[in-house]
Amino acid sequence: MNLFLMFSPINIIIFFLWGVSAFVDYNYFCYLWQLKEYRMDRMRDFMSTQKGKDFWRNYIMLWRSLFACFLFLWPINSVVIVKYFVIIIFGFELIRNLIQLVRRKLRHPVFTKKSTLIIMAAMLVEGLLFVYSRDWPMIFLLMSVRFFVITMTVLLLYLPTNLIKKWFIKKATKKLAGYNELTVIGITGSYGKSTVKSFLSNILSGKFRVIKTPKNINTEIGVAKFILSNNFRNKDIFVVEMGAYRVGEIKLICDMVKPKIGILTAITEQHVSLFGSIKMTQQAKYELLRSLPENGLAVVNSDNKYCREFLDELKCKKATFGVEEVYQPDFLIKKVDNSPGGIIFAGSMYGKDVNTVAPVVGMHNAKNIAPCYLTADFLGMPIEESINQSKKLLLPDNVLSVIKYGEAIVLDDSYNSNYDGFCAGLDVLSDYLDKKRIVVTRGIPELGNSSHEIHIKIGGEIAYIADELIIIDKDNAAALIEGAGSKFNMNIKFIEQPKELLELIKSYKNTSSVILLENRVPDSVMKEINSI
Repeated sequence: MNLFLMFSPINIIIFFLWGVSAFVDYNYFCYLWQLKEYRMDRMRDFMSTQKGKDFWRNYIMLWRSLFACFLFLWPINSVVIVKYFVIIIFGFELIRNLIQLVRRKLRHPVFTKKSTLIIMAAMLVEGLLFVYSRDWPMIFLLMSVRFFVITMTVLLLYLPTNLIKKWFIKKATKKLAGYNELTVIGITGSYGKSTVKSFLSNILSGKFRVIKTPKNINTEIGVAKFILSNNFRNKDIFVVEMGAYRVGEIKLICDMVKPKIGILTAITEQHVSLFGSIKMTQQAKYELLRSLPENGLAVVNSDNKYCREFLDELKCKKATFGVEEVYQPDFLIKKVDNSPGGIIFAGSMYGKDVNTVAPVVGMHNAKNIAPCYLTADFLGMPIEESINQSKKLLLPDNVLSVIKYGEAIVLDDSYNSNYDGFCAGLDVLSDYLDKKRIVVTRGIPELGNSSHEIHIKIGGEIAYIADELIIIDKDNAAALIEGAGSKFNMNIKFIEQPKELLELIKSYKNTSSVILLENRVPDSVMKEINSI
């Protein structure tokens, strides 16, 4: 009899509707956690933003939860009535989710083993709690705490995930140690890592057999998996990009790959909300330089005070680059000009004149090429060969890529997330004097207490150069608008909905416009731009 009641039609309907509701919710919450790399520090930072505050006020987190708690506390004595309430609520949820699906607003993570496990585990926990309680109103309460259920699931998986990560790192360390002739070059900094990695790999490939970590791979587990899945037997150089959100993470990568050469591009406020202060950022980035052997080389941006501050403490050889002659850089960049085919710059390396032509936009790229020359010189590659290889340089995808979009031009700098890179993008935009100049941005994330001040500065820079500013995220909108003011009568639009933004971008397609994309934009927009 109990078995018959368990599988009665009404219970089957409830189970199906609950499964759909839970699956959709846990997908959305897992999407948020995956976006923040399952890190509590990044999630905490997200919750401190306007977007994070809005998250707590949305339908799922606030209004549905209040209604669910009300039903849980309401003394309904009839189980049948409770069941009908459950069906009505889940039926409404189903209709809402179908509407969201049609509008392409349902969010889900990239389905990996980890994300799938988290979603299934969270659904199992909720189901078991309901079965254990044997109380139908409990289903209302469980609906309201789903975010906390998946958060606890993420936290509980931290220990086994960490053990698996250590196992991967140990295996990768052992594997790489077997390649005695392989020279490892580490690259870190608040910005420019991917560009320097791309340029350096291209230049060194003129003399050496080079392998590099892919675009988005710069964490300890990412590097470890890359090592385990690749063959280094016929390689001379391994170029490793190293990223971090806290002190100790770059050291973990260095302990694994044992770099002989380290390049430090710059140290700024980027991710300072996670590090806590720029001094902590400096400490983290210096872990690469302090890991270098005495016969190694540290290549450092001498213009940046945080980069040059502790150079004297290093035991290895040092080589510096920059535009400020007062700091006596080993590679002094003297003059940089834009040309139709890219940049032309003159400098001197160890007192010898160097003239370079490179087919990349942005005068700031001279500071991305200079450390490559210093590194190549240390490895025995003549400067003439490095200059010749520079004629073949390519920018990484989404780093000031120039895309023809109908009659318009798109400057895709959507991979950028720092102030200096933003200004470099605006500098390139300023060259298009005969076109309408448009900036599309959400601003820069994770700047901590400096965020408001920096975005005011960015707003002022945009107003000086652009004809139109399109802000796509409310977090930094007020500061950008304040910075832009009304000094140059620039048109400012706030568009948060991807569909509305897509239609606006399409409207520029057959106009004489140049559109600068700074930081991440919706996938639908990128798909449209790249479809031409």
